[in-house]
This record gives sequence, structure tokens and C-alpha cells, in this order.
Amino acid sequence: MKRHVLSIACLAMCIATPAWAAEVDAVAATDTSFRDADGHRVQQVSVIVGAPVKDVWAAFTTDAGFVRWAVPVAHVTLGNDGMMESSYRLSGTIGDPDNIRNRIVAYLPERLIVMQNEHVPKGAPFDPDLIRTIRTVIEFEDLGGGRTKVTESGVGYGEGAGYDSLYAFFRGGNAEELASLAQSFRTGPVDWKAEAAKMEAAARKPATQ
Repeated sequence: MKRHVLSIACLAMCIATPAWAAEVDAVAATDTSFRDADGHRVQQVSVIVGAPVKDVWAAFTTDAGFVRWAVPVAHVTLGNDGMMESSYRLSGTIGDPDNIRNRIVAYLPERLIVMQNEHVPKGAPFDPDLIRTIRTVIEFEDLGGGRTKVTESGVGYGEGAGYDSLYAFFRGGNAEELASLAQSFRTGPVDWKAEAAKMEAAARKPATQ
């Protein structure tokens, strides 16, 4: 499973990185994180996707599009105060109380999505109250020639150990997320059953000394 809580991304959305993500060596996200004029941290990564903006937009805003690269179970209700609900469990179903839920605060078709996390699963390696203070902004830029630039920015990071941990967690996770998005348009959708089998095999493998 991936490490973001889509922040997605989509907030970003998950607890571990899938074996498939390790194969995303042909695509690299660009980290342009910075501090604004008031000293506030802005976490920002971007990637160039080899697909028209309408297809990349659909990868975030439709159930089939999101399942293609991000999670095995998803339901997206696009709209102001809409919802992205997802699960990394193959047996998961929409409506499960422990699903990841990210509220769509606002959107501009094929240009912008703003999200706020509403719920993360139990056992997340960060303070769930802190993640709710972050807003995730996903921007889509049509570069022409069937290419789209996707930029994911996290704003609202305060100071202190809790925010430092949250920032570090998503800085790597969101880069992996966007690289996975771009890779899916190169090599096809993620085979989630195969990924689950790899995870199970890795869990059964005895640790080496």
C-alpha cells in the first residue's frame, strides 16, 4: 500500500508502500516544497503525465480512474463538499467505517481540486487531528501534446514535532503517489490482487540476520 493519505493526495491516504511502487523507477516526481513569505511550510510535488488533461482529471474524479492507480476500492462524489472514499483492503466496501475519507472542499473542472481529510484508519503513524488542519491542493496544467502537469501542494503545516512527522511522512508518500499516477498511463492499471499477493509473500518471508 502507498504511504499517502491523498493527502491525496488525493490527501493525501495510506499506511505502507506497495511493491508496485518500487517499479516506478522510470518516473520521478519533482519536489518544489518551500516556505511562503510568512514562513509557513508548503509541501509541493509535481509530475508530468503522458495523457490529456481530461484523462488525468478522470483519474482523480471517477471511481474507475482512481482505482486504476491509487486504491483497489474507491468511490468519488465530485462537487463542493463532495467526498473521496477509499480502502486499500481488497475485501473493503464503500461505507466501511474505517475507510479513508477526504472531503472535496472545492474544485474547478480539469484545473483544481482542494481537499481536507475527514477520516484515516486506526493505526495511522501520525496525529489524525493534525492532518485535518492540512488542505491539499491538486492542480492540473494542460501542457499540450497529450501531456499534463499535476502539482500537489499541502498547506497548513505548523511547527513542532507532530507537524514535522506529518510533513516528512507525506513528503515522500506524495511523490510516490504522483509517480504511480504517471506510471499507470505508461504501463497500465495496477493489478491490486497481484500486489496483495506480493505483500502476503513478503510478510511470510523470514527475516534475514
